[in-house]
Amino acid sequence: MVNGLSQIAIEKLNKNNFQVWKFRIMNFSMRKGYWEFITGDEIEPPLLENPTQQQIQANKTWHEKTRKVLYWFSVCVSDFMIVHIQDAKSLKQAWDTLVKMYSTNTQARKM
Repeated sequence: MVNGLSQIAIEKLNKNNFQVWKFRIMNFSMRKGYWEFITGDEIEPPLLENPTQQQIQANKTWHEKTRKVLYWFSVCVSDFMIVHIQDAKSLKQAWDTLVKMYSTNTQARKM
């Protein structure tokens, strides 16, 4: 994979390791320059009417990167957890779903 995404050696997310998994995903993706894709801060470059070749390429590159990170993200999640993110329309939506799900579970466990 481009930019060393294949170098990651993170234990897959399961129901017991969210906080450690989250920490490692955040740090690894920040180091590789992909964190903004997960948080939604890296937005899709718009394709206006009659786009230039540069605009087309920027949009294409953005989509390629998001697909790569989404794939990488999906292989860092246990198979039984995929159901929670498989229909996500963006990396941010997938991330937010997991964070919300585990934040809720963590709060419930504390009580």
